[in-house]
Amino acid sequence: MRRNIESLINEMKNKMSGYAVMLQYRYMNLCVKAEAAALLSFTVTDNEGDENNLEDVASACLANDYQFEIYPHDPKMVFAICKGIKEAHPEFKMDTRTEESDEGPEENQVVIVCTMPEVNKDRHDVLIDGVDTLYDQCKAMLDANHATYKARLTAKLVGSSEGDVQEAEDELEKVYKMHDNTCLQYKEAKVKEIEEAYQRYLDEQKKKQDAADERAAARGEKAKTQYRVNQSEE
Repeated sequence: MRRNIESLINEMKNKMSGYAVMLQYRYMNLCVKAEAAALLSFTVTDNEGDENNLEDVASACLANDYQFEIYPHDPKMVFAICKGIKEAHPEFKMDTRTEESDEGPEENQVVIVCTMPEVNKDRHDVLIDGVDTLYDQCKAMLDANHATYKARLTAKLVGSSEGDVQEAEDELEKVYKMHDNTCLQYKEAKVKEIEEAYQRYLDEQKKKQDAADERAAARGEKAKTQYRVNQSEE
C-alpha cells in the first residue's frame, strides 16, 4: 500500500479514536458509579480567584463503587471544592465528616464525601436518554468522517491497480468498523451499568417495604394481643 494511502487511513483512524475516547469520557460523566474521570471535569477557584485542578488542592480516593472521599489539603478550601463539584455535578450528594487527629484539633482532617445519586425510575430514564443521545452524536461523527475519508481515498486511488484499490478500501472499512463496534460496546456497557444500578435501587426499596410490612404486621399482632388481654380483664 502506498505511503500516502496509509497516511490518509491513519489520519482517519486518529480522528475516529478521538471520537471514541470522547464518548467514553462523556459516559463516565453520566455518573452512575463513582468514576475517577468525573473529578477531572471541573476546577476549584481559591480565595485569590485562581483556578486549580482538584489534585492541586486535595487528595481523592474511591470509598466504594458509589462514593468518593476527598481530603482537602487546607480546610479553608472545603467550601471552594464543594462549590466546584456542585457546579460540575449538581446530582452528587455531598456531606462532610471530620477525622480527629491525636496531634490536636488543628490537625483534624475534614473529609468531603460525594455519593452518587440513586438510580430510581426517573433517573434511569434520564440516563438512558443521555446514553442514546451521546451515542447518536458520536455515531453521526463516525459516519460523516467515514464518508469524507472514503471520498478522499477514492480520489487518491485513481489510476491504481484493482488489487491496490481493494486493499485500501478494505483497510479503511476495517478501521471504521473497529471504531463503530468500540463505540457500540461503550454504549452497551453503560446501559448495563445503569440497569444494574436501577435493579439495586429496586432491591433496596423492596427490602425497605418488606421491613415496613413486618413492622406493621408486628404492630397489628401486638394490638390484637392487647385487645384480647383487655377483653379478658373486663
